[in-house]
Amino acid sequence: MTDQTRTLDVSTPRRPFSPADRRRLLNIAVFALFACYSVITLFPFYVLFVRSFVSTTDSADLHLWIPETDEVDLRAQFGNLTVFLNLDPAKVKEDLGIPANDYIHPRYTLQNVADKYDIPEEEMKDYFYKYKRYNGWLVLLNEQELRPTLLRTLAITVASLMGINVLASLTGYGLGGLRRRDQRLVYGLYLLQMVLPPMLILLPQYMIIKAIFGIVPDYDQPGTARHLAQAVAIIAINIKGGALSTMIYTAYISQLPSDLEDAAMVDGATRWQYYRYVLLPLMKVPAATLSVIMLPVFWNQFLEPYVYLDPNNSTMLPFIQKFAGQYSTNFQVIFSAILVSVVPLVVVYIIFRRFFIRGVLSGAVKG
Repeated sequence: MTDQTRTLDVSTPRRPFSPADRRRLLNIAVFALFACYSVITLFPFYVLFVRSFVSTTDSADLHLWIPETDEVDLRAQFGNLTVFLNLDPAKVKEDLGIPANDYIHPRYTLQNVADKYDIPEEEMKDYFYKYKRYNGWLVLLNEQELRPTLLRTLAITVASLMGINVLASLTGYGLGGLRRRDQRLVYGLYLLQMVLPPMLILLPQYMIIKAIFGIVPDYDQPGTARHLAQAVAIIAINIKGGALSTMIYTAYISQLPSDLEDAAMVDGATRWQYYRYVLLPLMKVPAATLSVIMLPVFWNQFLEPYVYLDPNNSTMLPFIQKFAGQYSTNFQVIFSAILVSVVPLVVVYIIFRRFFIRGVLSGAVKG
């Protein structure tokens, strides 16, 4: 065996991974995992944004980017096009310089209208092209009820969150510890609501609400009193005792040492003073937990607002539902409205994420 062969047979030992290398590989794997999770989480929002620019005729297809919009066909009928694009014929006539009192037959084509009123074909195409391309956003932003609906939804959501936290904390204080048999009985009745679907109590609940708010002056007449009473009814339904809120606050208050209340009573504090000055400041954890869970529930509520609120006094989801007609549905407007309804929730979570995370983590590490 030659020296060269002997040299080739000697293998260089592989250097084992150092702790720094292992940490680096672990960090890369964790980063890749969270990057994939972020893409999967954000992908539906991206698709929703893209679909807000997809016409109703192409709404059944999956588009991963904004598609090109076809040129406006002047053979399209004026009536069908205005209905399909949710356009106001009076505004269309005003924008195109057509006298407001002139009647345009729905079966007239765009070419007929252009010839009758000496409108250049390119001007006619450009006018309807923008509504065809950005129909969802133009129709939605021109909707006068959009801003009041957003503010109304925000007001009902905030009031419901505040109310359910206050009432749940009082209930948890009353049931804290579950030391007596009557406390356990009441707690069990609260938990019984978990097996009752909301649809089962919809009719009796509606009859009770109607009987209670029927005594409000001018409730049967359209106006501010009726709208306020309807909003109060939704808030009352949202903040009524529920199984989840009762479980969260009762479990947390039961973990607090009873010495806190005993010390407060020795110092001469009443039960209300103990609740106000000792217990409430400690309720950040269950308040943050319950708010995180119930915020999207209240914001995306559909059944109760649809049943109890007038169409001109609705919240976001019933407002979006009105764009689904019996004979035609403008999916472009619907997707745009859904995206608008999601934005406030995202903004709230971005602004208050520190408080939500702090509350959840503090609840996890406390023994």
